[in-house]
Amino acid sequence: MGAIYKLKYAFISGVLLGFSYPLVEGIPNGILAWFAFVPFLLDQRQQKTFKSFFLESAVFVLSFLFVDVWWVGYYKFHYMLIGVLDIAPFYLLPLFLYFFFKNKLGWHKALLTLPFLWAANDWFIHLLPHSMQVYLLPYTQANNIWVVQFTDLTGMYGISFWLIMMNILIALAIDKKSKLAYIKPALWLLLPLVYSFWCMKIHPKGITGLGNLKSKVSIIQTNQDSYAIHDSKHSQKLFDEIFSLSDSAVSKDQPDLLVLPEGTIPFDLMHNQNMLSYTRQAINAWQTSVAVGFVEYPDTSNRQFFKNNVIVFTPQLAGYWDSLQIKPEDVKVYQKEHGVPFSELMPYFEKSITPAGRAMIRGHEPYVFRYQNFDDQMFNVALTICWEQLFPEKMASLVDNGAQFVALMNNDAWFGKTQGAYQLQSITRLRAIENRRSIVRSSNGGISCFIDPFGEVYSKLPWYTSTLGTEEVLMVTKKSFFTKYPEWFPKFCLAILILILGVGLIKRRNI
Repeated sequence: MGAIYKLKYAFISGVLLGFSYPLVEGIPNGILAWFAFVPFLLDQRQQKTFKSFFLESAVFVLSFLFVDVWWVGYYKFHYMLIGVLDIAPFYLLPLFLYFFFKNKLGWHKALLTLPFLWAANDWFIHLLPHSMQVYLLPYTQANNIWVVQFTDLTGMYGISFWLIMMNILIALAIDKKSKLAYIKPALWLLLPLVYSFWCMKIHPKGITGLGNLKSKVSIIQTNQDSYAIHDSKHSQKLFDEIFSLSDSAVSKDQPDLLVLPEGTIPFDLMHNQNMLSYTRQAINAWQTSVAVGFVEYPDTSNRQFFKNNVIVFTPQLAGYWDSLQIKPEDVKVYQKEHGVPFSELMPYFEKSITPAGRAMIRGHEPYVFRYQNFDDQMFNVALTICWEQLFPEKMASLVDNGAQFVALMNNDAWFGKTQGAYQLQSITRLRAIENRRSIVRSSNGGISCFIDPFGEVYSKLPWYTSTLGTEEVLMVTKKSFFTKYPEWFPKFCLAILILILGVGLIKRRNI
């Protein structure tokens, strides 16, 4: 019982951190992460053996993961276990390095290395092909947009730094047992609040730039079961739903662009003559550009290997297809680059089949599509697909390539009406803030919505409903500091850590 009692602080910290991730809309439970580490950190004031520290750290991390990760099991139970085993070592790594610094520098000084450790560690995790990045610490704050506007400077890695420092300042204040000590965490909170107030209320046009146009965009949200067998009957039902909703959007709202979900057409649109002809005729009649996704099988005899493609099919392309004798290989498509580890891609062995029985062939080129409205105004849109929203540098590269807004095409229906959909939507909000771009989020089951450059969600569609939504979307050309320099902050943190280590080694050599 004594050993279990000693682990209570680690368990409390883990539970607090687990419940700090987005659970339901409208509840700012991310605030829990501001002090979730405090019980664990205060307990570390005492001298610990590595065995004891390892056990406490494991309890902390595993309790956090099992509180938050359960929704992945809605898809497949073993993927939940893969997620836990995948992310746990990466949470333990900065804690172990902190333990090393604590033994060398003492508790107080070692605490100050932890924000740099965590920011650099989150960047390191992001670079690894097998990491399930949904559980990175910054995503606890993605719905607290009144705090995280500074990510247009630092990216999400700045949130890691800010969060850990907040926990440290609170822990130090409790340790000193002085009311004056709480001034520091209060000021630390005030910094991002002031910047957010400046961005959102005082100077919003200075953040996004002046003279930005708007484009009318419609989201088409299907209500298709991701687990359904894709036979001819299912495909026909899907096509009927897509074309009916699209036709309604055009006749009612006359949008400049229709955005459909990921993998709308479950076969190769460009090489299926009947479907291609039908699509061209529809777009010609609508005179509206359509962002549509389709699956391509390079080797039709082996459908385990596929490409996940999207394209903006314009009325001009549809109208001149025959007269210009356009061939499918002449048409530029965007090919999905980042897939779900162990489901779409086998990490480190991309040509191997995943446990899901498939393997995605990756694209490697960012691409921005152009389309025009009825007044002949031209707009640039980047299309990105589902899991790619977890890669901040990927989104930054698309925006840096000239995108005035981003259309994110999703299949979130694997997770049902669980907190998974809310967590994925919150990640999209963070990408909008980092790059100061509007994001149009179209998902087959939801959550489909419009997100402005400040992370505000508007015109959200009811999930698991066959419906559509149309809004004016702000086109932005000004690039944020993060868009231009997406990796500067974690590299800066890494440099500081190397400097601390170097100074420590020199001092030790001179003793």
